[in-house]
Amino acid sequence: MNANLALQQAMQECQRTQQHYANASQQFLTAWKKAALIIGPQFFHCESKEAIDAATHRDQLRPDHEAIERYLGVCSIGQGIFIGAVVSFFNGDWGADICSGFGYSGIGDVANRLDLDELEIVVELMLSHTGW
Repeated sequence: MNANLALQQAMQECQRTQQHYANASQQFLTAWKKAALIIGPQFFHCESKEAIDAATHRDQLRPDHEAIERYLGVCSIGQGIFIGAVVSFFNGDWGADICSGFGYSGIGDVANRLDLDELEIVVELMLSHTGW
């Protein structure tokens, strides 16, 4: 491979990466809102769907640790796994503990347990996550 071609490929990759991260924050918020709507506004310090829709930053939709922990005792395995996958973007250890508590330890295990809508949301979160 000649030097010009290698430089051109490197510049294209750099531009692609910059473009991706320029939009990542908004894409993450959009996916996070979808997750919060499925899990329930009450688990994100919100009183309604409208409060989720009105959020302009992910910090307005922080998971309610105590409410989620109480819910985990009564929710289905599928709900618990989705919650664990989602909150792992807020706190990786917490999300992993939730998934592990339901018997799922790896991303492949988790992916196999999610329905298509949930899986798409988690993939969107993964693609746009830049750290909390």
